[in-house]
Amino acid sequence: MNVDLYVDSEIKVLTSDGLFDVYNNGRPLGGQLNITLDRDVIPYTSVLGPSRFDGKPKYEHRRTLSDLTMRVGTVSQRFPLLNHSIEQIVTHLESDKDRHMDHAVRFGHRLIKALHSTLRYNVRYIHYDCWTFNDSTGGILGALVNREIDLSSTGLMTKIKRMEHLASVMSYMTFELMFVFKTPESTQLTDNAFIRPFSTNVWLMILLTIVLGSIVMKFSFTAEYNLRDNFNAKENPPFMSLIVEFLGNYCQQGSQYMPESLSGRAMQLFMLLCTLMVYNYYTSEIVSDLIGSHKESDIKSLVQLANSHIELGIENVTYEKAFFYESHLPDVDYLTKKKVTDKTFVNSSVGLQRVRRGDFAYNCERNVAYNLIRDTFDSTEVCDLNELESMPTQFVDHVVRKDSPFRELFRVKYTRMLEVGIKKKFSDYWVAKKPECFSGSIISSVTIAGALPIFVLLGFGLFLSAVVFGAEILARLISEHSSRAFMDKTFEKITADGKVKKKFL
Repeated sequence: MNVDLYVDSEIKVLTSDGLFDVYNNGRPLGGQLNITLDRDVIPYTSVLGPSRFDGKPKYEHRRTLSDLTMRVGTVSQRFPLLNHSIEQIVTHLESDKDRHMDHAVRFGHRLIKALHSTLRYNVRYIHYDCWTFNDSTGGILGALVNREIDLSSTGLMTKIKRMEHLASVMSYMTFELMFVFKTPESTQLTDNAFIRPFSTNVWLMILLTIVLGSIVMKFSFTAEYNLRDNFNAKENPPFMSLIVEFLGNYCQQGSQYMPESLSGRAMQLFMLLCTLMVYNYYTSEIVSDLIGSHKESDIKSLVQLANSHIELGIENVTYEKAFFYESHLPDVDYLTKKKVTDKTFVNSSVGLQRVRRGDFAYNCERNVAYNLIRDTFDSTEVCDLNELESMPTQFVDHVVRKDSPFRELFRVKYTRMLEVGIKKKFSDYWVAKKPECFSGSIISSVTIAGALPIFVLLGFGLFLSAVVFGAEILARLISEHSSRAFMDKTFEKITADGKVKKKFL
């Protein structure tokens, strides 16, 4: 029989011996004709007996394809050229080394191997240098559409344009591109661990209480000193000393000056209680910030990332370049025009090492990032990482042509793999889980950038002290010069009059 039949054929042939099911696993692929008796003819009648396949799935007796040679396409990032040895490529796909490399291809290859062991067909691998050129031609996708191969060992993302000629037989993982970066240190002095515990309004209230409290205390000390016969006051400190006194109160350094009046002491007591509460709020907030969970970055979109001071890196693979230069998504286009250059594309191991140093965001597939982070980052660094999705999540499916005669059979076999847990077993190994952050056992350290406002404040205080000290010396010199000039003029006047001359001599 020279008809090109396949395993999905629906042909019944009636003879005097009975009704036969006739099919071929795939004549163009080397399949042999199969003729299976479906119904017997009841002796001495022309009536057919019951079907032997009644109530059974169509592929119950079409369970092997051992007479076929399937053309299976492969593609690899590690071996991107067409002239690589197919034996070398298959060895790579079947190995477990460097799980971050070609993980989607190698995961899909495991499922194809499981399908192969179930259906027992022969395999001829064909290597391609890319997945596709434009979602419809070229690469392994174009080979499927043009019937050059029957099956792909790697899955394809199920985009709308791609699925015009293809059909999914099983979705086995997702493909997610994301930027990974550490929470950047703020470049603003107001956004700092030592400034952050209080809002701007609270800091202004503290400054206001220092000034007003110093004025009121100065008034109290002055009144007591003027009425020292009643209050036995011994001192009237200057206003600047009281300013320093109130600053010392907020820093819990005690009180140097003690009013003699009951009202003054009551006011000082309540001031000390206020500063104690403020101090406790401030220190508890800093401690909780240091021993608590790490602060997440405020960067939540690609536009914010483009406008930040963070440098970018992108995995140096074909599909990443195609996405950033051809996606036409507004946010991606904005980011590409502003920050992406030829130097942006670097290898994943180099890019994630730069992420560890900070102020660097690296874009790669989620599984690649998780595998390398798990191997190279410690727990404190994992807790400080942020993720920003750059491409919407895409499903990776094993696909065949819509008119493929094996479409239904493959789907049945893959469904069986899901039922018995084969797909889950491979998924647990090849799909990396997000590295865990054990933030409860980590105490964050204050970096030099985080402590910068303290030293800026100290430097400002030293500079201000030097300026004030210079102003004081200048004022004293001017005062002494004015006093000497006044004395000289007085002496000259008395000498000219000729009176009490000896007294000055």
